[in-house]
Amino acid sequence: MNMNNKRISLQQGTSEKHFPATEESILEVLIAHSVPIKHACQNGTCGICLTPLITGEIDYGSRQPRGLSDKEQAAGYFLPCIAKCKTDIRIGPPKVKVHR
Repeated sequence: MNMNNKRISLQQGTSEKHFPATEESILEVLIAHSVPIKHACQNGTCGICLTPLITGEIDYGSRQPRGLSDKEQAAGYFLPCIAKCKTDIRIGPPKVKVHR
């Protein structure tokens, strides 16, 4: 299901990938498109999925990003496990890489 054509852009070095935003969390969209992102709790408490938000706005709804420190938030990071797109967003690579 499309959320008014909102888009998630993942910037990785000089390349960029684009994914349609859905009613699911941003983490779920990234996983569905095989983006390697480490995650655990999926409820905003562990902070493992910490990802930089370059542009755009996200919405946590009624959920609290307890795994996100004030310092991380001020530096532009967010928790995609509980976030949805409020606008088109551009994100950087997740802070914690999945080791293969």
